[in-house]
Amino acid sequence: MDGRGWMARHGFWPLALLWLPTGVVVQAALRFGPSAVRFADAGEAMAALGSLAVTVPCGLPLALGCRRLWRLGYRRVAWAAGIGLGVLTIPATVFAGLLGPVAIAVSAAVLSLPVWFAWLWLARHG
Repeated sequence: MDGRGWMARHGFWPLALLWLPTGVVVQAALRFGPSAVRFADAGEAMAALGSLAVTVPCGLPLALGCRRLWRLGYRRVAWAAGIGLGVLTIPATVFAGLLGPVAIAVSAAVLSLPVWFAWLWLARHG
């Protein structure tokens, strides 16, 4: 192939898909303590995973926008934007979860717009 390892070739996708559900779980663990991540039985754990499955594709707009910045050569900007907006997206996703899965997707997409605008501007003027 191109001499790069598996992580260099495929490492983006696990990170892009799992950053938002992981952030929601960490936020719940920090807010409610260890009882938030302990389940009484397997059925309860499966229900929790099912509700987190909604957040998996919702992290893609921000991750893909940051990847575009990265490919333009703005690596530090991509990481800073991803981390900064990711930190804002996690509580917004938790709040939007009260309204439903469409609200989760909309809030995550809206919070990724600054990265896409930055990419568009840098692609034209940078």
